[in-house]
Amino acid sequence: MVAAFFSACALLLVGFVLRARFRILQILYIPASVLGGILGLVLVTIAHRITWAGQPQLNAQGWLPRLDGFFQGTLVELRAWPSWLIAVIFAAMLLEKPARSFRDSLRGTLRQGVVVWIIVVGEIMVGLAATWLLVRPFYGEVPGSFGQLIEAGFAGGHSTAAALGDVFDQFLHFPAGRDLGFFFATMGLVYGVASGILLVNLGVRRGWTRSKDVKVAAVTGLGARSRPGPIAYGRVDAEVIDPLVFQLLIVASAFVVGMALKALFMWVIPPLVEMLGGGIELRDQIIRFAVRVPLFIFTLVAGLLVRELMRLLKIGDLIDPDSIRRIVGAAIEFLIVAAIASMKLSVLVDYGLPSVILLLCGFAWTVFCLLVVARRLLPKAYWFELGILNYGMSTGTTAQGMMLLRIIDKDLESGASEDYAMAAPLSAPFIGGGVLTLVVLPSLLQSYSMGWIILGLAVLLVVLFALGLKLADGDPNQ
Repeated sequence: MVAAFFSACALLLVGFVLRARFRILQILYIPASVLGGILGLVLVTIAHRITWAGQPQLNAQGWLPRLDGFFQGTLVELRAWPSWLIAVIFAAMLLEKPARSFRDSLRGTLRQGVVVWIIVVGEIMVGLAATWLLVRPFYGEVPGSFGQLIEAGFAGGHSTAAALGDVFDQFLHFPAGRDLGFFFATMGLVYGVASGILLVNLGVRRGWTRSKDVKVAAVTGLGARSRPGPIAYGRVDAEVIDPLVFQLLIVASAFVVGMALKALFMWVIPPLVEMLGGGIELRDQIIRFAVRVPLFIFTLVAGLLVRELMRLLKIGDLIDPDSIRRIVGAAIEFLIVAAIASMKLSVLVDYGLPSVILLLCGFAWTVFCLLVVARRLLPKAYWFELGILNYGMSTGTTAQGMMLLRIIDKDLESGASEDYAMAAPLSAPFIGGGVLTLVVLPSLLQSYSMGWIILGLAVLLVVLFALGLKLADGDPNQ
Protein backbone atom coordinates (compact mmCIF):
# COMPACT_ATOMS: atom_id res chain seq x y z
CA MET A 1 0.00 0.00 0.00
CA VAL A 2 2.78 2.45 0.92
CA ALA A 3 4.75 1.67 -2.24
CA ALA A 4 1.65 2.00 -4.40
CA PHE A 5 0.65 5.32 -2.81
CA PHE A 6 4.03 6.97 -3.24
CA SER A 7 4.42 5.52 -6.73
CA ALA A 8 1.09 7.07 -7.69
CA CYS A 9 2.17 10.38 -6.14
CA ALA A 10 5.43 10.32 -8.10
CA LEU A 11 3.60 9.58 -11.35
CA LEU A 12 1.15 12.43 -10.75
CA LEU A 13 4.02 14.82 -10.01
CA VAL A 14 5.92 13.83 -13.16
CA GLY A 15 2.70 14.14 -15.16
CA PHE A 16 2.24 17.67 -13.82
CA VAL A 17 5.83 18.59 -14.73
CA LEU A 18 5.39 17.21 -18.25
CA ARG A 19 2.18 19.21 -18.66
CA ALA A 20 3.90 22.39 -17.47
CA ARG A 21 6.94 21.82 -19.69
CA PHE A 22 5.63 20.75 -23.10
CA ARG A 23 3.36 23.09 -25.06
CA ILE A 24 1.74 20.35 -27.13
CA LEU A 25 0.39 18.78 -23.94
CA GLN A 26 -0.85 22.18 -22.78
CA ILE A 27 -2.71 22.82 -26.04
CA LEU A 28 -4.30 19.36 -25.95
CA TYR A 29 -5.37 19.87 -22.31
CA ILE A 30 -4.20 16.37 -21.36
CA PRO A 31 -4.56 15.97 -17.56
CA ALA A 32 -1.51 15.23 -15.42
CA SER A 33 -3.17 12.04 -14.17
CA VAL A 34 -3.41 10.67 -17.71
CA LEU A 35 0.23 11.56 -18.44
CA GLY A 36 1.37 9.99 -15.17
CA GLY A 37 -0.67 6.86 -15.80
CA ILE A 38 0.77 6.42 -19.29
CA LEU A 39 4.29 6.92 -17.93
CA GLY A 40 3.65 4.30 -15.25
CA LEU A 41 2.35 1.87 -17.86
CA VAL A 42 5.47 2.36 -19.96
CA LEU A 43 7.84 1.95 -16.98
CA VAL A 44 6.14 -1.24 -15.80
CA THR A 45 6.21 -2.72 -19.31
CA ILE A 46 9.90 -1.89 -19.80
CA ALA A 47 10.88 -3.24 -16.38
CA HIS A 48 9.02 -6.48 -16.96
CA ARG A 49 10.55 -7.00 -20.39
CA ILE A 50 14.12 -6.30 -19.16
CA THR A 51 13.71 -8.73 -16.25
CA TRP A 52 12.93 -11.63 -18.56
CA ALA A 53 15.24 -10.60 -21.40
CA GLY A 54 17.64 -13.40 -20.62
CA GLN A 55 20.51 -11.57 -18.90
CA PRO A 56 21.93 -14.18 -16.51
CA GLN A 57 24.61 -11.90 -15.02
CA LEU A 58 22.12 -9.32 -13.83
CA ASN A 59 19.56 -11.91 -12.84
CA ALA A 60 22.17 -13.75 -10.79
CA GLN A 61 22.82 -10.62 -8.75
CA GLY A 62 19.14 -10.47 -7.95
CA TRP A 63 18.56 -6.86 -8.96
CA LEU A 64 16.15 -7.38 -11.79
CA PRO A 65 13.95 -10.01 -10.12
CA ARG A 66 13.57 -7.72 -7.11
CA LEU A 67 12.76 -4.79 -9.42
CA ASP A 68 10.13 -6.84 -11.23
CA GLY A 69 8.73 -8.03 -7.92
CA PHE A 70 8.41 -4.44 -6.73
CA PHE A 71 6.56 -3.39 -9.88
CA GLN A 72 4.28 -6.42 -9.86
CA GLY A 73 3.44 -6.00 -6.18
CA THR A 74 2.67 -2.33 -6.71
CA LEU A 75 0.51 -3.20 -9.72
CA VAL A 76 -1.56 -5.67 -7.71
CA GLU A 77 -2.29 -2.93 -5.21
CA LEU A 78 -3.04 -0.30 -7.85
CA ARG A 79 -5.46 -2.60 -9.67
CA ALA A 80 -7.56 -2.80 -6.50
CA TRP A 81 -7.81 0.98 -6.06
CA PRO A 82 -10.43 1.89 -8.70
CA SER A 83 -13.17 -0.28 -7.17
CA TRP A 84 -12.78 1.46 -3.79
CA LEU A 85 -12.12 4.96 -5.08
CA ILE A 86 -15.24 4.98 -7.23
CA ALA A 87 -17.29 4.16 -4.12
CA VAL A 88 -15.70 7.14 -2.37
CA ILE A 89 -16.47 9.40 -5.34
CA PHE A 90 -20.12 8.35 -5.44
CA ALA A 91 -20.43 8.74 -1.67
CA ALA A 92 -19.57 12.43 -2.07
CA MET A 93 -21.51 13.02 -5.29
CA LEU A 94 -24.90 13.87 -3.73
CA LEU A 95 -23.60 15.53 -0.58
CA GLU A 96 -23.69 18.91 -2.28
CA LYS A 97 -27.15 20.47 -2.29
CA PRO A 98 -28.47 21.48 -5.74
CA ALA A 99 -28.21 25.19 -6.54
CA ARG A 100 -31.93 25.56 -7.32
CA SER A 101 -35.10 23.59 -6.74
CA PHE A 102 -36.22 20.91 -9.14
CA ARG A 103 -39.64 22.52 -9.58
CA ASP A 104 -38.12 25.82 -10.77
CA SER A 105 -36.63 24.29 -13.88
CA LEU A 106 -38.65 21.15 -14.55
CA ARG A 107 -38.95 21.43 -18.33
CA GLY A 108 -35.30 22.37 -18.88
CA THR A 109 -34.25 19.55 -16.59
CA LEU A 110 -36.36 17.02 -18.46
CA ARG A 111 -35.04 18.17 -21.85
CA GLN A 112 -31.46 17.85 -20.71
CA GLY A 113 -32.19 14.49 -19.08
CA VAL A 114 -33.71 13.15 -22.30
CA VAL A 115 -30.67 14.27 -24.32
CA VAL A 116 -28.26 12.56 -21.91
CA TRP A 117 -30.29 9.36 -22.13
CA ILE A 118 -30.20 9.55 -25.93
CA ILE A 119 -26.43 10.04 -25.93
CA VAL A 120 -25.64 7.22 -23.52
CA VAL A 121 -28.25 4.72 -24.72
CA GLY A 122 -27.00 5.45 -28.24
CA GLU A 123 -23.45 4.65 -27.16
CA ILE A 124 -24.69 1.30 -25.90
CA MET A 125 -26.70 0.56 -29.04
CA VAL A 126 -23.90 1.62 -31.41
CA GLY A 127 -21.37 -0.43 -29.44
CA LEU A 128 -23.54 -3.55 -29.41
CA ALA A 129 -24.44 -3.18 -33.10
CA ALA A 130 -20.78 -2.74 -34.08
CA THR A 131 -19.85 -5.78 -32.00
CA TRP A 132 -22.64 -7.89 -33.49
CA LEU A 133 -22.18 -6.86 -37.14
CA LEU A 134 -18.49 -5.93 -37.48
CA VAL A 135 -16.53 -7.57 -34.68
CA ARG A 136 -18.10 -10.96 -33.97
CA PRO A 137 -17.95 -12.23 -37.57
CA PHE A 138 -14.13 -12.00 -37.32
CA TYR A 139 -13.62 -12.32 -33.55
CA GLY A 140 -16.19 -14.90 -32.53
CA GLU A 141 -14.82 -15.24 -29.00
CA VAL A 142 -15.67 -11.62 -28.14
CA PRO A 143 -18.62 -11.57 -25.69
CA GLY A 144 -21.64 -9.39 -26.31
CA SER A 145 -20.71 -7.19 -23.37
CA PHE A 146 -17.69 -6.03 -25.41
CA GLY A 147 -20.16 -3.60 -26.96
CA GLN A 148 -20.60 -1.86 -23.61
CA LEU A 149 -17.07 -0.49 -23.72
CA ILE A 150 -18.05 2.72 -25.54
CA GLU A 151 -20.54 3.67 -22.85
CA ALA A 152 -18.37 2.44 -19.98
CA GLY A 153 -15.22 4.18 -21.20
CA PHE A 154 -16.72 7.36 -22.66
CA ALA A 155 -19.79 8.30 -20.60
CA GLY A 156 -18.69 6.30 -17.57
CA GLY A 157 -14.96 7.01 -17.53
CA HIS A 158 -12.26 5.24 -15.57
CA SER A 159 -14.51 4.83 -12.53
CA THR A 160 -17.21 2.97 -14.46
CA ALA A 161 -14.57 0.96 -16.30
CA ALA A 162 -13.31 -0.17 -12.90
CA ALA A 163 -16.80 -1.12 -11.73
CA LEU A 164 -17.75 -2.86 -14.97
CA GLY A 165 -14.36 -4.57 -14.96
CA ASP A 166 -15.40 -6.39 -11.79
CA VAL A 167 -18.59 -7.55 -13.53
CA PHE A 168 -16.59 -8.64 -16.59
CA ASP A 169 -14.15 -10.62 -14.48
CA GLN A 170 -16.44 -12.21 -11.89
CA PHE A 171 -19.64 -12.86 -13.80
CA LEU A 172 -19.03 -12.66 -17.55
CA HIS A 173 -15.67 -14.49 -17.59
CA PHE A 174 -14.10 -11.71 -19.66
CA PRO A 175 -11.17 -10.44 -17.53
CA ALA A 176 -9.74 -8.49 -20.48
CA GLY A 177 -12.77 -6.19 -20.28
CA ARG A 178 -11.31 -4.32 -17.31
CA ASP A 179 -8.16 -3.23 -19.13
CA LEU A 180 -10.08 -2.52 -22.31
CA GLY A 181 -12.44 -0.32 -20.31
CA PHE A 182 -9.51 1.71 -18.97
CA PHE A 183 -8.12 2.00 -22.49
CA PHE A 184 -11.43 3.31 -23.83
CA ALA A 185 -11.70 5.76 -20.93
CA THR A 186 -8.19 7.06 -21.62
CA MET A 187 -8.83 7.42 -25.34
CA GLY A 188 -12.11 9.17 -24.59
CA LEU A 189 -10.35 11.74 -22.41
CA VAL A 190 -7.73 12.56 -25.03
CA TYR A 191 -10.15 12.51 -27.97
CA GLY A 192 -12.82 14.48 -26.11
CA VAL A 193 -10.50 17.40 -25.38
CA ALA A 194 -8.80 17.50 -28.78
CA SER A 195 -12.01 17.18 -30.80
CA GLY A 196 -13.95 19.35 -28.35
CA ILE A 197 -11.63 22.30 -28.90
CA LEU A 198 -12.02 21.94 -32.67
CA LEU A 199 -15.81 21.83 -32.30
CA VAL A 200 -15.75 24.90 -30.04
CA ASN A 201 -13.89 26.86 -32.70
CA LEU A 202 -16.35 25.60 -35.32
CA GLY A 203 -19.26 26.68 -33.15
CA VAL A 204 -17.85 30.17 -32.72
CA ARG A 205 -17.24 30.60 -36.46
CA ARG A 206 -20.77 29.39 -37.28
CA GLY A 207 -22.37 31.65 -34.70
CA TRP A 208 -23.73 28.81 -32.57
CA THR A 209 -22.40 30.28 -29.32
CA ARG A 210 -23.16 33.33 -27.20
CA SER A 211 -19.49 34.23 -27.36
CA LYS A 212 -18.21 35.83 -30.56
CA ASP A 213 -14.49 35.61 -29.88
CA VAL A 214 -12.81 32.61 -28.33
CA LYS A 215 -9.14 32.08 -27.68
CA VAL A 216 -8.00 28.65 -26.55
CA ALA A 217 -4.96 29.30 -24.41
CA ALA A 218 -2.28 26.80 -23.54
CA VAL A 219 -2.72 25.94 -19.86
CA THR A 220 0.48 25.01 -18.03
CA GLY A 221 -1.14 24.34 -14.67
CA LEU A 222 0.91 27.08 -12.99
CA GLY A 223 -1.28 30.03 -13.96
CA ALA A 224 -3.16 30.08 -10.66
CA ARG A 225 -0.06 31.16 -8.72
CA SER A 226 -0.38 34.64 -10.21
CA ARG A 227 -4.05 34.86 -9.18
CA PRO A 228 -4.36 32.60 -6.14
CA GLY A 229 -7.78 31.92 -4.70
CA PRO A 230 -9.34 29.71 -2.05
CA ILE A 231 -9.96 26.12 -3.06
CA ALA A 232 -12.31 25.41 -0.14
CA TYR A 233 -13.88 27.04 2.91
CA GLY A 234 -13.72 26.06 6.55
CA ARG A 235 -17.03 25.30 8.26
CA VAL A 236 -15.52 24.43 11.66
CA ASP A 237 -12.80 25.96 13.81
CA ALA A 238 -9.32 24.76 12.95
CA GLU A 239 -8.41 24.78 16.65
CA VAL A 240 -10.81 21.86 17.17
CA ILE A 241 -10.30 19.87 13.97
CA ASP A 242 -8.88 20.69 10.58
CA PRO A 243 -11.79 21.87 8.37
CA LEU A 244 -10.78 19.65 5.45
CA VAL A 245 -10.51 16.61 7.73
CA PHE A 246 -14.03 17.37 8.97
CA GLN A 247 -15.34 17.30 5.39
CA LEU A 248 -13.48 14.05 4.83
CA LEU A 249 -15.26 12.62 7.87
CA ILE A 250 -18.61 13.50 6.29
CA VAL A 251 -17.62 11.67 3.10
CA ALA A 252 -16.36 8.74 5.18
CA SER A 253 -19.70 8.64 7.00
CA ALA A 254 -21.53 8.38 3.67
CA PHE A 255 -19.14 5.61 2.61
CA VAL A 256 -19.74 3.61 5.79
CA VAL A 257 -23.52 4.09 5.50
CA GLY A 258 -23.25 2.81 1.92
CA MET A 259 -21.43 -0.31 3.10
CA ALA A 260 -24.13 -0.85 5.72
CA LEU A 261 -26.86 -0.44 3.09
CA LYS A 262 -25.23 -3.06 0.89
CA ALA A 263 -24.91 -5.46 3.82
CA LEU A 264 -28.58 -4.88 4.66
CA PHE A 265 -29.54 -5.39 1.02
CA MET A 266 -27.71 -8.70 0.84
CA TRP A 267 -29.27 -9.79 4.16
CA VAL A 268 -32.83 -8.96 3.03
CA ILE A 269 -32.73 -10.41 -0.50
CA PRO A 270 -32.57 -14.21 0.29
CA PRO A 271 -35.56 -14.30 2.72
CA LEU A 272 -37.49 -11.94 0.45
CA VAL A 273 -36.96 -14.26 -2.51
CA GLU A 274 -38.06 -17.22 -0.39
CA MET A 275 -41.20 -15.36 0.65
CA LEU A 276 -42.13 -14.44 -2.93
CA GLY A 277 -41.80 -18.07 -4.01
CA GLY A 278 -40.83 -19.15 -7.50
CA GLY A 279 -38.54 -21.85 -8.77
CA ILE A 280 -35.00 -22.47 -7.69
CA GLU A 281 -33.66 -21.15 -10.99
CA LEU A 282 -35.53 -17.84 -10.62
CA ARG A 283 -34.36 -17.51 -7.03
CA ASP A 284 -30.75 -18.08 -8.01
CA GLN A 285 -31.04 -15.50 -10.82
CA ILE A 286 -32.42 -12.87 -8.44
CA ILE A 287 -29.70 -13.54 -5.89
CA ARG A 288 -27.00 -13.36 -8.59
CA PHE A 289 -28.56 -10.09 -9.76
CA ALA A 290 -28.40 -8.71 -6.21
CA VAL A 291 -24.78 -9.73 -5.76
CA ARG A 292 -23.81 -7.78 -8.89
CA VAL A 293 -25.08 -4.46 -7.57
CA PRO A 294 -21.78 -2.60 -6.94
CA LEU A 295 -20.88 -0.83 -3.72
CA PHE A 296 -20.85 2.62 -5.29
CA ILE A 297 -24.61 2.45 -6.00
CA PHE A 298 -25.19 2.16 -2.26
CA THR A 299 -22.68 4.88 -1.38
CA LEU A 300 -24.44 7.19 -3.87
CA VAL A 301 -27.74 6.71 -2.01
CA ALA A 302 -25.91 7.01 1.31
CA GLY A 303 -24.54 10.42 0.33
CA LEU A 304 -28.06 11.67 -0.28
CA LEU A 305 -29.26 10.20 3.05
CA VAL A 306 -26.42 11.80 4.99
CA ARG A 307 -27.06 15.16 3.34
CA GLU A 308 -30.79 15.06 4.10
CA LEU A 309 -30.20 13.88 7.67
CA MET A 310 -27.82 16.76 8.30
CA ARG A 311 -30.40 19.14 6.81
CA LEU A 312 -33.14 17.80 9.10
CA LEU A 313 -30.81 18.22 12.08
CA LYS A 314 -30.21 21.81 10.91
CA ILE A 315 -26.50 21.22 10.46
CA GLY A 316 -26.53 20.96 6.67
CA ASP A 317 -24.52 24.18 6.45
CA LEU A 318 -21.54 22.27 7.84
CA ILE A 319 -21.11 20.67 4.42
CA ASP A 320 -18.72 22.71 2.29
CA PRO A 321 -19.33 21.94 -1.41
CA ASP A 322 -15.89 23.25 -2.41
CA SER A 323 -14.14 20.94 0.05
CA ILE A 324 -16.24 18.00 -1.14
CA ARG A 325 -15.19 18.77 -4.72
CA ARG A 326 -11.53 18.77 -3.65
CA ILE A 327 -11.93 15.35 -2.03
CA VAL A 328 -13.70 13.97 -5.10
CA GLY A 329 -11.08 15.53 -7.37
CA ALA A 330 -8.25 13.91 -5.41
CA ALA A 331 -9.95 10.51 -5.58
CA ILE A 332 -10.42 10.87 -9.34
CA GLU A 333 -6.77 11.81 -9.89
CA PHE A 334 -5.53 8.72 -8.07
CA LEU A 335 -8.15 6.53 -9.70
CA ILE A 336 -7.06 7.56 -13.21
CA VAL A 337 -3.34 7.19 -12.62
CA ALA A 338 -3.86 3.78 -10.95
CA ALA A 339 -6.19 2.56 -13.68
CA ILE A 340 -3.91 3.50 -16.59
CA ALA A 341 -0.65 2.40 -14.97
CA SER A 342 -2.07 -1.04 -14.15
CA MET A 343 -3.47 -1.79 -17.61
CA LYS A 344 -2.26 -4.89 -19.47
CA LEU A 345 -0.78 -4.01 -22.85
CA SER A 346 -1.15 -7.59 -24.05
CA VAL A 347 -4.93 -7.20 -23.83
CA LEU A 348 -4.82 -4.06 -25.98
CA VAL A 349 -2.79 -5.92 -28.60
CA ASP A 350 -5.13 -8.91 -28.62
CA TYR A 351 -8.21 -6.73 -29.12
CA GLY A 352 -6.58 -3.97 -31.18
CA LEU A 353 -8.76 -4.04 -34.31
CA PRO A 354 -12.12 -4.58 -32.52
CA SER A 355 -11.23 -1.70 -30.19
CA VAL A 356 -10.45 0.60 -33.11
CA ILE A 357 -13.81 -0.26 -34.70
CA LEU A 358 -15.71 0.56 -31.52
CA LEU A 359 -13.72 3.76 -30.93
CA LEU A 360 -14.50 5.08 -34.41
CA CYS A 361 -18.19 4.29 -33.96
CA GLY A 362 -18.18 6.03 -30.59
CA PHE A 363 -16.45 9.10 -32.02
CA ALA A 364 -19.01 9.37 -34.82
CA TRP A 365 -22.00 8.97 -32.49
CA THR A 366 -20.90 11.64 -30.00
CA VAL A 367 -20.34 14.19 -32.78
CA PHE A 368 -23.77 13.36 -34.24
CA CYS A 369 -25.38 13.91 -30.84
CA LEU A 370 -23.78 17.34 -30.52
CA LEU A 371 -24.47 18.64 -34.03
CA VAL A 372 -27.90 17.06 -34.58
CA VAL A 373 -29.57 15.85 -31.38
CA ALA A 374 -28.49 18.71 -29.11
CA ARG A 375 -29.28 21.33 -31.74
CA ARG A 376 -32.82 20.02 -32.15
CA LEU A 377 -33.76 19.15 -28.56
CA LEU A 378 -31.96 21.66 -26.33
CA PRO A 379 -32.96 25.32 -25.78
CA LYS A 380 -32.00 27.40 -28.81
CA ALA A 381 -30.52 30.16 -26.68
CA TYR A 382 -27.70 27.94 -25.41
CA TRP A 383 -27.96 24.59 -27.22
CA PHE A 384 -24.28 24.58 -28.15
CA GLU A 385 -23.10 25.50 -24.64
CA LEU A 386 -25.13 22.70 -23.08
CA GLY A 387 -24.31 20.41 -26.00
CA ILE A 388 -20.55 20.86 -25.63
CA LEU A 389 -20.87 20.22 -21.90
CA ASN A 390 -22.68 16.97 -22.71
CA TYR A 391 -20.05 16.20 -25.34
CA GLY A 392 -17.25 16.46 -22.79
CA MET A 393 -19.19 14.26 -20.38
CA SER A 394 -20.03 11.67 -23.03
CA THR A 395 -16.41 11.30 -24.13
CA GLY A 396 -14.62 11.67 -20.82
CA THR A 397 -15.72 13.39 -17.63
CA THR A 398 -18.02 16.15 -16.44
CA ALA A 399 -14.92 18.16 -15.54
CA GLN A 400 -13.81 17.86 -19.16
CA GLY A 401 -17.21 19.09 -20.31
CA MET A 402 -17.01 22.04 -17.90
CA MET A 403 -13.59 22.92 -19.25
CA LEU A 404 -14.95 23.04 -22.81
CA LEU A 405 -17.98 25.04 -21.64
CA ARG A 406 -15.84 27.65 -19.90
CA ILE A 407 -14.01 28.38 -23.13
CA ILE A 408 -17.23 29.84 -24.59
CA ASP A 409 -19.09 30.66 -21.35
CA LYS A 410 -16.41 31.82 -18.96
CA ASP A 411 -18.75 33.05 -16.20
CA LEU A 412 -21.34 30.27 -16.72
CA GLU A 413 -24.05 32.79 -17.56
CA SER A 414 -25.82 30.74 -20.24
CA GLY A 415 -27.68 28.46 -17.80
CA ALA A 416 -26.16 25.32 -19.33
CA SER A 417 -24.34 24.26 -16.16
CA GLU A 418 -27.53 24.62 -14.09
CA ASP A 419 -29.59 22.46 -16.47
CA TYR A 420 -26.81 19.88 -16.50
CA ALA A 421 -26.57 19.72 -12.71
CA MET A 422 -30.34 19.51 -12.19
CA ALA A 423 -30.72 16.71 -14.73
CA ALA A 424 -27.85 14.60 -13.40
CA PRO A 425 -30.06 12.64 -10.94
CA LEU A 426 -32.25 11.55 -13.87
CA SER A 427 -29.36 9.70 -15.50
CA ALA A 428 -26.38 9.17 -13.18
CA PRO A 429 -27.94 6.38 -11.06
CA PHE A 430 -29.06 4.46 -14.15
CA ILE A 431 -26.80 4.94 -17.19
CA GLY A 432 -23.19 5.82 -17.82
CA GLY A 433 -22.14 3.74 -14.84
CA GLY A 434 -25.45 3.17 -13.05
CA VAL A 435 -27.69 0.19 -12.43
CA LEU A 436 -28.60 -0.37 -16.09
CA THR A 437 -24.94 -0.32 -17.11
CA LEU A 438 -23.55 -2.57 -14.42
CA VAL A 439 -26.42 -4.89 -13.55
CA VAL A 440 -29.34 -4.97 -15.98
CA LEU A 441 -27.54 -4.94 -19.34
CA PRO A 442 -24.92 -7.60 -18.47
CA SER A 443 -27.77 -9.83 -17.27
CA LEU A 444 -29.77 -9.26 -20.46
CA LEU A 445 -26.73 -10.03 -22.62
CA GLN A 446 -26.40 -13.38 -20.89
CA SER A 447 -30.06 -14.28 -21.36
CA TYR A 448 -31.17 -12.82 -24.70
CA SER A 449 -29.97 -12.45 -28.26
CA MET A 450 -27.98 -9.31 -29.06
CA GLY A 451 -30.29 -8.62 -31.98
CA TRP A 452 -33.35 -8.30 -29.74
CA ILE A 453 -31.48 -6.11 -27.27
CA ILE A 454 -30.26 -3.80 -30.05
CA LEU A 455 -33.82 -3.58 -31.40
CA GLY A 456 -35.14 -2.73 -27.94
CA LEU A 457 -32.51 0.01 -27.53
CA ALA A 458 -33.38 1.41 -30.97
CA VAL A 459 -37.06 1.60 -30.01
CA LEU A 460 -36.11 3.31 -26.75
CA LEU A 461 -34.07 5.88 -28.68
CA VAL A 462 -37.02 6.65 -30.96
CA VAL A 463 -39.31 7.11 -27.94
CA LEU A 464 -36.77 9.36 -26.22
CA PHE A 465 -36.28 11.48 -29.33
CA ALA A 466 -40.06 11.87 -29.73
CA LEU A 467 -40.34 12.89 -26.08
CA GLY A 468 -37.52 15.38 -26.55
CA LEU A 469 -39.27 16.90 -29.56
CA LYS A 470 -42.50 17.24 -27.59
CA LEU A 471 -40.75 18.95 -24.69
CA ALA A 472 -38.92 21.29 -27.08
CA ASP A 473 -42.03 22.21 -29.08
CA GLY A 474 -44.03 22.87 -25.93
CA ASP A 475 -41.41 25.09 -24.30
CA PRO A 476 -42.33 28.80 -24.50
CA ASN A 477 -38.66 29.64 -23.90
CA GLN A 478 -37.46 27.52 -26.80
